Amino acid sequence: MPAAGYPVQMAGDVPVVTAPADVDITNASRLQAVLSDWLTRGHATVVADMTGTRFCDSAGLMELVLAHRRAVARGGGLRLVISADTAVLRVFTLIGLDRVIPRFASLEQALAQTSATGAAPGSTPAQVRGHGLVPEFRSCAQCGTPFVPQREHARFCTAGCRAAWNREHLGDPAVEASALTWSITAMSEATTRLSGVTVWERVQAVGAIGEAVWWITMVDATLVRHHPGVYEAVLAGQAPAERPLIEETLAGLRFVRNRMGRDDSLGGVIEVRGPRTGNRRITGWTWKQIPEPALARLGPRGRAWEMSRYRAYQEHLAGRTVGQIIGRAAAFVMLAGANAALSTDASEHATGT
Repeated sequence: MPAAGYPVQMAGDVPVVTAPADVDITNASRLQAVLSDWLTRGHATVVADMTGTRFCDSAGLMELVLAHRRAVARGGGLRLVISADTAVLRVFTLIGLDRVIPRFASLEQALAQTSATGAAPGSTPAQVRGHGLVPEFRSCAQCGTPFVPQREHARFCTAGCRAAWNREHLGDPAVEASALTWSITAMSEATTRLSGVTVWERVQAVGAIGEAVWWITMVDATLVRHHPGVYEAVLAGQAPAERPLIEETLAGLRFVRNRMGRDDSLGGVIEVRGPRTGNRRITGWTWKQIPEPALARLGPRGRAWEMSRYRAYQEHLAGRTVGQIIGRAAAFVMLAGANAALSTDASEHATGT
């Protein structure tokens, strides 16, 4: 039953769970457990009221994503209520979770939208289901103009709109730098943890790999969206043969992440082996060859994007070890992140902030 300290009110048949003022590693798993408990009672959609939440760290964000996946698997979803102009909202947006979990500025909006369609404003059906797929058209997050995204994480029709949105929504450089720093730290912890997990701990092992994939792709998306100049410069600085390998490896991991969003499992893409193979570490497990995905539900552009990820997976992940792929991707993202952090520090110093 729900724990004390997590008040719940029913709005019709929708449970509204009030999140604590601080969500961190000490209580994040309990919040996720409370949200999931209401899902098991038959409520496919649950609202988490975070209007009173002042702080949410990487552990909290991960648990919210897990709760959302479980809700999506039941045909619903998690709805977050986060007040505007708060540090929690800035971090939530910076990391890119606004494109994963529907977010509303007020409880009334969340309930009204849930009652009407179960979807977040502006979301495509694929986004609502948590598939992470790219629509053929998007509306610019700044001016609202429809545009065709040329990159997977593009949210703005022009560089000018991106700069204007950043000025309005990410005006606190300290918050941006802090969010990027702890996100990279969380990614580092998740990827480093893999080498210490043995094949006997199968459930924990698959979860650890999923967490590493999620953090690598999320930090990569943050860098592409908010530090494109730095990202491209670091990529250009790689050896010519390494550049396409890095890009294709990350594309393959995005394919894995999307499968995680659909079935919350990595069993279909990882060759799980026992200790008798001679390698007792999960970093020695390999990525499977898998059949071509069914993409009939997508439009032409969405199919092309997902097929490019699938081909990248088949060519650059399948048959390779988990350790090899995670290591290559994490090393590049870590380098790009470090350069982005340095660039942010230099900008703060130059402006005197």
